Amino acid sequence: MICKVRKTISRYAMPVSNSRVVVALSGGADSMALLHTLNSLRDEFAITLEACHVNHGIRGEAAGNDENFVKSECEKLGIELHLFSFDVPCLAKQRGLGLEECGRQVRYEAFASLGDCLIATAHTLSDRCETLLLNETRGSSLKGICSIPAVRGNIIRPLIDCTREEIEEYCALNSINFVTDATNFDDVYSRNRIRLNVIPELKKINPAFEKAVSRLIESANEDEDFLNSVSQTVLEKTKTDKGYKADVISAQHPAVRKRVISTIIKKTAGVNPELVHLNMVEEILNGGTVQIIGDTVITVKNSVLQVNPEKEETEEWEYDFSNFQVSFANRKMKADVFNKNDLTSKQFVHNKVLDYGSIVGKCVLRNRRAGDRMRLAGSSCTKALKKLFNEKHLEGRNSLMILADDEGILWVEKLGCADRAKITENTEKILLIEDVAEF
Repeated sequence: MICKVRKTISRYAMPVSNSRVVVALSGGADSMALLHTLNSLRDEFAITLEACHVNHGIRGEAAGNDENFVKSECEKLGIELHLFSFDVPCLAKQRGLGLEECGRQVRYEAFASLGDCLIATAHTLSDRCETLLLNETRGSSLKGICSIPAVRGNIIRPLIDCTREEIEEYCALNSINFVTDATNFDDVYSRNRIRLNVIPELKKINPAFEKAVSRLIESANEDEDFLNSVSQTVLEKTKTDKGYKADVISAQHPAVRKRVISTIIKKTAGVNPELVHLNMVEEILNGGTVQIIGDTVITVKNSVLQVNPEKEETEEWEYDFSNFQVSFANRKMKADVFNKNDLTSKQFVHNKVLDYGSIVGKCVLRNRRAGDRMRLAGSSCTKALKKLFNEKHLEGRNSLMILADDEGILWVEKLGCADRAKITENTEKILLIEDVAEF
């Protein structure tokens, strides 16, 4: 196995020579095999070898026993050990995460605290296969098929081409002690369920299943690298002083287009969009606005795509609309009151009618204000006007006319009336907005 690890280091250009390498040491067979393998290669590569162990605070006494075990093994080998302890169940609740994801987060937080070094994790080809299958059950893309990378930043995985069977055989032949985590056999966890139930069935179909998956992963990584390279070239062509050329992005093949959009969002907003978010952005490449993650807003105007563009500074305006007619700047609006039975059905087929009897107090025409909210007719909930504008991909939102009374918004241009002002069987008089125009 040492020969295979040596080849893996060379194949993936892992920069271990003359480096400080810290092994993520759980005490299990994989991590103990990794520790012993790198210890055998430390002189060959001039490695400064250390280890770190993370106690997740999940398994009580068993976790304490694991910690004592790795302490003892590192002392025997003369390897410096860094110990970390976290209350993962508590942190998972605070962060709103599952135990697995929270545990992964705290491990990488521990790694980050170790300073300038390479972190060697004991992920194997078997882990790669499990991850690929797990990704595919979630509907992942090509990137999901690429599974666990051999190198990512300062994280290296020297055992990535070794199967779990090979590692267990190596431990047996070299009398390497290790501990067994009982939770590895609890199929309540998704990964365990795949390892214990799914992969054995696939091996019945193809005993060389892991090697076959290794070829698939290699091919997927080649395709992913190529598409990312093409996407980077396109990205450079789309850059402008104001944003990115939406027409250039729109003209690309979907595989390239999505990668370009994803890269733009990651670089400018610092968030990782999912496929649903990329689809939302694709829909507005001809013009519009959409809110995707948190407060991240994407706009396309005049064929320029911007992420979180600077807010327009618009002066607030408001006019008395008691007489249902007003002209201002280069705009005008007129409305008339009709008996319900006097209107034709054609006049109802638009968003410019509301129940005249719903108006409370003074009626004004204005533009939007910070904090404006309304329950749109037919909706089951009240939403911020900003969110409604985003959902409808409306542009020029600061100039859209809003009809309001003493109780709030009655009607919004291009959206329609509030639920409290909608026409019902009890409506007697209707306010028909007959003219919204520019001149």
